[in-house]
Amino acid sequence: MKYFTVDNREYYTNGRLIRICGLVNAWYESIENPEVLIASLKKNNEKKHIFTFFQRPPHTEPEFKYYMEPYSIAVIKLTSYDNWWNHAIRKYARQAVKRSQKYGVEVREAKFDDEFVRGISSIYNESPIRLGKRFSHYNKNLETIRREVGTFIDRSLFLGAYWRKELVGYLKIVFEDEFADILNLLSKISHREKCITNALLAKVIEFCCERRVGYIAYGDFNSSSLGDFKRHNGFSQMDLPRYFIPLNITGAIALRLGLHRRFSQWVPDKMLPLLRELRRRWYEQSVKGET
Repeated sequence: MKYFTVDNREYYTNGRLIRICGLVNAWYESIENPEVLIASLKKNNEKKHIFTFFQRPPHTEPEFKYYMEPYSIAVIKLTSYDNWWNHAIRKYARQAVKRSQKYGVEVREAKFDDEFVRGISSIYNESPIRLGKRFSHYNKNLETIRREVGTFIDRSLFLGAYWRKELVGYLKIVFEDEFADILNLLSKISHREKCITNALLAKVIEFCCERRVGYIAYGDFNSSSLGDFKRHNGFSQMDLPRYFIPLNITGAIALRLGLHRRFSQWVPDKMLPLLRELRRRWYEQSVKGET
C-alpha cells in the first residue's frame, strides 16, 4: 500500500495491476461533493485507476448515482446499557465480562502519555502473528506508535485494561457526529483467559450510552473469528453504499470486469475457513524461518 496527498487530503492506493485509491481517513472525513475529489485525482500524476469511498453510518440509502456495491460493517445501535447487556449480547459474552471481573481486571479511562504508549508497545510486540496473519504493528518503535495511535486525539477516548498494574489491553474509540468508531481494540494473548477484550467493550458501551451515542461501528462484518466476536457481543450487519468511480479507461474496463474486487470476494464462503487456516500455518512457518 502506498500513500499520497492531493489538496491536503491523504489517500492510499493498493493493488498491483489495478490501482484502487481512497481516503486514508474515510471513516472520519465526510464527502459532500465527490466530483471535486474526482477532478483533483484525475489531474494528479499518481498512478491509479479507480477511486472508492463509502457513506458513513447510519446513512444506508444511496446519495450519489455512481456505481456502488454494499459495504457490510459491524454496528451496535445503542438505546441503553441495560438493553445491550440483557438483550443484545449472548450469554457467553456476559459470562466473559464477569470472568474478567473475577480475575481482577480493571478497565478505566487512560491518559495518552508515554507510559500508555509503552504499554501499547508491549502488547504489539507480544507476537508477530495475530488472527492468523502477520501483525503489521509488531516491532514498531515508540515514536511510530505514538504518531499512529495519537490521531484524532481531540475527539477520542482511550480505555486501558489493567491487571496488577500491567496494561494488558487497550481500546481507542473516535466520536463523530452520528456515530462512534472503535479504531483500536487489542489485548495480550498471554492473558486470553481473562477475557480482556470483552471487558473493554463492555466499558466503552457504558461510556457511549452515557454520552448518548446512537451507533458504535467496528470495522467489517464478516465470517472470521473476529466477526464471531462481534456477533456474540451485539454487533449486527449494516450495509453502506460503497462507490467505485473509474479515473481513466483502464479503471472503466477493470470495473466492468469486476477486477476491483478483492480475492476473498471471489472465493465461496465455505472455502474461506480453510484458506484462513492455510494462511495461518504459512505465516507461522515463515516467522519460524526468520528466527
